[in-house]
Amino acid sequence: MSLMNYEILGNKDGFPIVFGHGWARDHRDFIPVAELLGDRAKLILLDLPGFGASPRPEAAWDTQDYAKATRDMLEQELGLRRYIWVGHSFGGRVGLRLAQMSDSPVAHLLVVAGAGVPRDVPMTKKWRGKLRSWQFKRKKAAANSEDEIIALEKQFGSADYVASRESGLRDIFIKAVQENQTEQLTSITCPTTFLYGANDTETPPEIGKKMHALVPNSTYLECPEYDHLTILSRGRHQMTLMLKDALQELGE
Repeated sequence: MSLMNYEILGNKDGFPIVFGHGWARDHRDFIPVAELLGDRAKLILLDLPGFGASPRPEAAWDTQDYAKATRDMLEQELGLRRYIWVGHSFGGRVGLRLAQMSDSPVAHLLVVAGAGVPRDVPMTKKWRGKLRSWQFKRKKAAANSEDEIIALEKQFGSADYVASRESGLRDIFIKAVQENQTEQLTSITCPTTFLYGANDTETPPEIGKKMHALVPNSTYLECPEYDHLTILSRGRHQMTLMLKDALQELGE
């Protein structure tokens, strides 16, 4: 059984474009882009381990583990050694790890509303966050049942944090949100494009701009009025144009 579920669309003999979805999402997020690309390339839409129809990893993986497992699967199972990587949100984190490898298989990296570096948080907001965390820990320690703990998580935690309990991915989620790839981003040498929505509150434009400043051969584009998810739907035409440009630059 394959470690990852995937769907292959487009031109089976074309240059490969691999799509990695966001947290708690699956490969279907990229079907609109795949439909617009048509037969221009070989399109591999992944369900990353733990999402969609792919089983979760046995251990608490970080994004480096995801990148290594994904690269191994693409090479050993599909024979892919060079490809364009498109990653939304969590898939963007994984793509950054793939592009950092010394012998990276990524010919062009498109990060859509991805994270990987910390946000600039005002000191007052940091202190409010610390106070809120302290309140949560104090109330959790005094809880008398699992139901009370779940209720506290819903009160104090983000939607993804709450959902990670039900999906059984809490350990992986915590690793993902705590990571900081700042020091490694300067090692990325492949052409890289950062695409963000101006109204994204989950991974706001400031994150994309910070990473753009760190990745040498990169460009940054911001779409007005789009948020974390509409960048995938309403922004599908922009993504398609970017990918066609990347294929042309690669001579494909």
